[in-house]
Amino acid sequence: MKKNKTAELFFVLLILAVMSVGIFILQNGMEKLQNVKQQSVYVPETRDLYNNYGLKNDQSLSKTKILETQDQVLYTDRIFNINQISEEHISYASDILKALQKKSGKDTYIMPIPERAVFESGYENENEKYSDFTEKLESSFADPSVVLNPLSELEKHQSEYLYFRTENSWTMRGAFYGAQVILGELGYDKENLDAYREYVFGTFEGNLLLEALKKYTTDEIKKDIGNMEQEPFYIYINGSSLNREELTLENKEGQLKTLKRQMIQFNSSGSHAVIGSDYEHSIVEGRGKGQRKGNLLLIADARGKMMISYLSEIFEKVYVSNIYEDADLIQNLDEILEKYNIEYIVWAQDVTETGNISYMRALNPLLKEGGMSDVGTDP
Repeated sequence: MKKNKTAELFFVLLILAVMSVGIFILQNGMEKLQNVKQQSVYVPETRDLYNNYGLKNDQSLSKTKILETQDQVLYTDRIFNINQISEEHISYASDILKALQKKSGKDTYIMPIPERAVFESGYENENEKYSDFTEKLESSFADPSVVLNPLSELEKHQSEYLYFRTENSWTMRGAFYGAQVILGELGYDKENLDAYREYVFGTFEGNLLLEALKKYTTDEIKKDIGNMEQEPFYIYINGSSLNREELTLENKEGQLKTLKRQMIQFNSSGSHAVIGSDYEHSIVEGRGKGQRKGNLLLIADARGKMMISYLSEIFEKVYVSNIYEDADLIQNLDEILEKYNIEYIVWAQDVTETGNISYMRALNPLLKEGGMSDVGTDP
């Protein structure tokens, strides 16, 4: 009896051992299978959901037009302005730059920034108007190189997402190629966009779309505008960037206040994410990769400031003056040039506003009323 019981006990223990090994192997196998499943599921980054038009699902730009007016074109996926470049503004722009050159004594440049229409099929005359504007502006200077024309550089990359579909501005990618034109003219090595980190944290509706919703009241047109796909805001910033600025703006009481904050706001979108909108000026801390002593004064509108992520890589400091708001720039110019060791000045603004007195508050004090120079340049 003892031998039988011992045999039975041994047999039971053997079965339990085999079952334990089996359970262990099964559990291990299931874990590996789950890991394989997890690794095989690809969840795309937000930035990978959009193509070079800022559209999802490999869509091409729409050929369906909602409306065309004298100064604007609306397709079902984009809005852009037309017929707004005026050669009447060239003379004033030229006089302003000459006055700025004389007052500052620095290497001074002007960049009229082209709008989206220059690349739109069927609107080639917008490209011609831009080229005519810049050529005539160049001819007003003894040294035409003071006029920086980014069009040819942009044309090399026009298959990329260079311009927003619903915001009247180039993207940070488009601004990158504009910055390359500046760096090339100043004798610096050009930057490599692959060295910059690319982020997309969300989508937005641009100013052209929001204004159109208010402007056009017909129900059908309003519905088509409202159905436009939102677009992503791609941020490009070097991983070593300090991303710091000292921003001066006017508070509700009309007093100036200064904030130390990030140059690029990752919780915002469109041109508002870069430096901000309603500011007077900003002192951006750079990395100084250019290894020169002098710094840059950038007098810019909402499009021009989009280049700051790249320009701040080269200079130790970039003083950014808001051409719309910085009324004290010329009054304080000598102090700014000395304090921030400014070597170069670049005026970058939308071509449709360049030379238009209504959009140049920061520079208008250079000339007296009637177009005569306030600093002794030829009228």
